[in-house]
Amino acid sequence: MNEASSSEVRRFGSNAEVVSENTATRSRWVPETKFGQWFIGTRIWERYVVEESMRTFVRLLGGRGRKRGRGLDAGCGPGVSLPLLERYFAPAMIIGLDIDPGEIERARAHVRRCACPVEFVRGDVAQLVFADSSFDLILCHQTLHHVVDQAAVLREFRRVLAPGGVLLIAESCREFILSTPVRVLFRHPNEVQKTAGEYQRLLRDAGFSFTSADVETSRPFWSLADWGLRERLGWRAQREAEPTQVTVVAFKPAV
Repeated sequence: MNEASSSEVRRFGSNAEVVSENTATRSRWVPETKFGQWFIGTRIWERYVVEESMRTFVRLLGGRGRKRGRGLDAGCGPGVSLPLLERYFAPAMIIGLDIDPGEIERARAHVRRCACPVEFVRGDVAQLVFADSSFDLILCHQTLHHVVDQAAVLREFRRVLAPGGVLLIAESCREFILSTPVRVLFRHPNEVQKTAGEYQRLLRDAGFSFTSADVETSRPFWSLADWGLRERLGWRAQREAEPTQVTVVAFKPAV
């Protein structure tokens, strides 16, 4: 792993934490609101958003093997995904990456729930400090819609993945991100938000391989204006609604 010029190492039992700062960031980062920062650290977010995505990844991956050597949690935020990534995919080690030093500080608490070694790196997902083919697995959970140069991020993911490595990506889609409640409570670069189909094309353009069986589109209850109340009451829309979330298991070709 190529580290930036400054690093600070702290010990949490058997886990080492490395905080490195890449100062030459090139993607525009849209800082989250205070409400957003609080919400993505809640049990609601962990249980109904992150863990549901992990289960979907496992189902899509099927029998192709889930145990991976080196894992990167790209845009780890407050760290609730770290123990879930270990539980569902059993990597030998995890690096949690985030551009916000405050989120890395919050993520430290979740290191205690991980048995495997965990390191943290502060840096830009569009300009990774890691060498080529550094990872066997990358988790990108609800990260792309926070950055402007999404194509650059995916190119970097492909570069640092080893041949045959897997990218686990779950994204909220344009309809949800541009809805009134989300625009009021959260912050995103609204001009770059995409549909489920557009995210899939972006992945293919970046050189990732996947089939329709590796993709799930959905409208989870938390992404709906009524929190799914009408569906629970048996109401059915007259036309098929646009997905509000897309989940993809994508691969870097082995050759």
